Amino acid sequence: MKVVTPESVGISSAFVKQYINQLNKRQMHMHSVLMMRGDNIFYEGYWAPFDKDYNHRMYSVTKSFVAVAIGLCEEDGLLKLDDRIVDYFPEKIDTPLCESLKSQTIREMLTMTTTGLPCGWFCESDPDRTHLYFSDKGNRRPSGTIWEYDSAGSQVLCSLVEKLTGRRLFDYLNERIFSHLGTFKNARVLKTPNGDSWGDSAMICTTRDLASFARFVMNYGVHNQKRLMNDEFLRKASSKQVDNRWDGHLHPFRHGYGYQIWIGEEDSFAFVGMGDQLAICIPKYDFIFCCTADNQGNDAASDYIVNQLFDLIIDNLSNTPLPENEIEARELDELTATLKLFAINGESDSPMREGLNGKTYICDKNKMNLSEFTFTFEGKEKGIFSYVKDGNKMELPFYVNQNCFGYFPELGYSKEYGHVRTTDGHRYKDAVSFAWLQDNKIMLLAQIIDDYFGNASLTFAFKDDVATVLFCNTAEDFLWGYDGQAWAKIK
Repeated sequence: MKVVTPESVGISSAFVKQYINQLNKRQMHMHSVLMMRGDNIFYEGYWAPFDKDYNHRMYSVTKSFVAVAIGLCEEDGLLKLDDRIVDYFPEKIDTPLCESLKSQTIREMLTMTTTGLPCGWFCESDPDRTHLYFSDKGNRRPSGTIWEYDSAGSQVLCSLVEKLTGRRLFDYLNERIFSHLGTFKNARVLKTPNGDSWGDSAMICTTRDLASFARFVMNYGVHNQKRLMNDEFLRKASSKQVDNRWDGHLHPFRHGYGYQIWIGEEDSFAFVGMGDQLAICIPKYDFIFCCTADNQGNDAASDYIVNQLFDLIIDNLSNTPLPENEIEARELDELTATLKLFAINGESDSPMREGLNGKTYICDKNKMNLSEFTFTFEGKEKGIFSYVKDGNKMELPFYVNQNCFGYFPELGYSKEYGHVRTTDGHRYKDAVSFAWLQDNKIMLLAQIIDDYFGNASLTFAFKDDVATVLFCNTAEDFLWGYDGQAWAKIK
């Protein structure tokens, strides 16, 4: 990948700057943005502390990697797309299955036109997600009819790849594709509790890694004039195979669905992951956009990111280079150098600070098991939120109107396995910011920025000697204890 100016590939630096400014103005929780035309990167920006070497959790973008691995298995003669999935896992089936599930094919799983299957594996005791998938819950709709997001099915496809190849998902893709691209050198995939690769959610790689994979797919299997994979599968995978609309509204990625790949406007296709891990490819413009973020909980974020991309960048692309503009280029570079992870923001101080400082509040009974809390301030700029939850004393250091980076006090999951609580004291990196929303109302925003991403907003409103507490969170099977309300009085 070569880094060039926006003007050299037909877009003004001014439009790129406007795009980045709009993301910040709308308080998108961005971590990276990368844009390419051809093999050239014309913009690359990271919101500190993230940088180009950061291996980022890609969430459901992982499904698109699994789809390509299925295509390689087909090419190797290990399966046919119209084979029934049940025929590959007889050892996982120990209950009678309905006829719809019996007839479901690999192709239908790639297009997510499956039978309507059980999900929510985080709440199940069965550590084997493939076995869980075939634990029948009664009659289901015929496969091959309605599109419905089926994350569990993607995991089963990953297990199928590993069963047929005898290789880990990452190792198989690395041998066949990644090693030729010269990327994914420090990438990895987390595992599910039973040891399978977590194929529907847990590829961890850099933004440049993702961009190289997007380029490979958009080149339909060719890299450096060498064919690494047949183009027929990739052309079908990245084009509309089924309709995926659920309502009459226009959504960026509801123009159709390929093989674990979303279809958008302008004949684009995209790999899409929770929180706005995105790779958008527009073949007719030879254009690729990649970003990482944690916008979990903001349902409007992906629409905004994509719509602004088309309005400001795609609609202003030229087919010929533009004159270089040193002033606009310098301003874009200066903006990029100042990018920082979003922090909650409010007034710089409150007359309530001194009265609140060091006071302990005792909570009534609540579902969060929050029993008491104290705010201790060190001047106007920083402090510590101390609290007792589930009988454990915890602390969240914070800065006012900016992020304080540290480690979240709750234990995380294993460094290798999803949904398996750590046994070695492993905790996740976090970023905690504090804001005076009103004189008597404050918010703490705790962002998890590790192999898992998530955020918890902790709001406190005070009147006389009483505090109203509201916690809400968005995270994948983490921070569940940070959701609910409580009332508290000064001790």
